[in-house]
Amino acid sequence: MEHCQVNEDEAVAVVTDVKSNREHVAASFAAAQDIGAEVFEVQIPEYGRNSVGAEVSAGQGGSLRLPRGPVEACKSADMVFDFTLEGFIHVPERGEIRDAGTRILRVGAREPFVLRRLMPWEPEEARAVKEKVQAHRDLLESADEMRVTSEYGTDVTMEVSPETAFDSYGFVDEPGKWDVWGQNMVSNYPTNVNGTVVIAAGDYNVVPFSDYIDSSIECVVEDGFIEEINGDGGDAELMRGHMESYNDRDVFATSHFGWGLNENGTFYNMAIKDRKPDETGVSASEGRVWEGNMLWSTGPNTHQDRYTNCHYDIAQKNCSVYLDGEPVVLEGDLVE
Repeated sequence: MEHCQVNEDEAVAVVTDVKSNREHVAASFAAAQDIGAEVFEVQIPEYGRNSVGAEVSAGQGGSLRLPRGPVEACKSADMVFDFTLEGFIHVPERGEIRDAGTRILRVGAREPFVLRRLMPWEPEEARAVKEKVQAHRDLLESADEMRVTSEYGTDVTMEVSPETAFDSYGFVDEPGKWDVWGQNMVSNYPTNVNGTVVIAAGDYNVVPFSDYIDSSIECVVEDGFIEEINGDGGDAELMRGHMESYNDRDVFATSHFGWGLNENGTFYNMAIKDRKPDETGVSASEGRVWEGNMLWSTGPNTHQDRYTNCHYDIAQKNCSVYLDGEPVVLEGDLVE
């Protein structure tokens, strides 16, 4: 809360659902009270019962909707801590809350040791993290073209949209900012995406499956839509069949592209500690953020008012990312 500039003159809303970790909620109340801030809880209906389509699985993205009462309660607060299972990740109402000047930090239900490892704790460290992430955001904002390649066959080019570039440094210290606890990454929602993305064996399906890929998947992208999903293994068949089952063209749209910047994130940690989306919400916090990853997604795009019930986040190793021909990531390592 100190990183988020919470003070004794502010009101803090703790937003929960029935699956939220009550120890985290209690800790939030205690922390806010120690600071002297007003604090209250807003509980939204159980995930699925208040969604577009009741029978959707956790972590799909774009399906959560917030009732009017909780929206107004959040707008009345200065700071929101989001402990809901799915989170305000692709929620249309999130923009309305942010427009009111409310800061929103997505915490979710990660294990305490995961939250502890990803967050910078000393003020000096937090400032350094913010400066690092914002420096990469500036590079992204100033670019016209982004290209991603890999030794496995990825070669995809896109036009960068500067107005959609965002910096995620893991806490919220400015009015209207939304972020995810300890996230540390930059991303944007590019246009005119064309080429081939090869999800290699060992890459990570953050959502919806929260699992490592066993066999490579080739995604052929034309004008921002995946037109072919090829591969000899079961992973390609699973992805293709799952996406086709929604009978929705927007499911195949590409969404955000970016790279991770959290030096405390551990790619291999997810194998044993972070694969329970049914119990703890959108899984693999570290999959989005480990330093030098390439994260891309499909489906929902708030900048285009596109809200589908199917959302993929794919974290890939050993990729190179170029902005206007200059590398910012080379084979999974940041270029200083």
